[in-house]
Amino acid sequence: MIEFVLAACLYVTVPTPVEMTEYRECRETNYMVYFVKDWLPTIERYFTDEDVIRAAKVIYCESSGRPTVIGINKDGTHDVGLWQFNDNTWTWLKQKLGIIGERTNPEVATRYAAWLVYNDGWHHWNSSKHCWKGTDNEMLWSNTNSMQS
Repeated sequence: MIEFVLAACLYVTVPTPVEMTEYRECRETNYMVYFVKDWLPTIERYFTDEDVIRAAKVIYCESSGRPTVIGINKDGTHDVGLWQFNDNTWTWLKQKLGIIGERTNPEVATRYAAWLVYNDGWHHWNSSKHCWKGTDNEMLWSNTNSMQS
């Protein structure tokens, strides 16, 4: 998947202003995905092909791909791991799903991030949405899809 994303932003002709905006977004996406490329096999195990790039961008925006990073919130709670699961969310998930494992474990965290996405949506990462939301880039998707065919 990563090689398709990295090659997707190439242009053969001079882009129009609209295409230039898409090109810039595509390059930013490439950077984010490449930065967290070590986690792509884990992401691909739990997310559909359509969601892999967005999931990689969320990881980049939330933790820069650092599985043990801890953020401290104003209310005293902590956001932990690749996906920056909040203490309250993690406690709820552990009770609801019987999770055995820690949110600093990338495999465990990614599995339950996918569960949240597919059962409740991406809104759990809204605080970083300004960073990752632009993954509906037509240039990125059409080039990636044509390269995979």
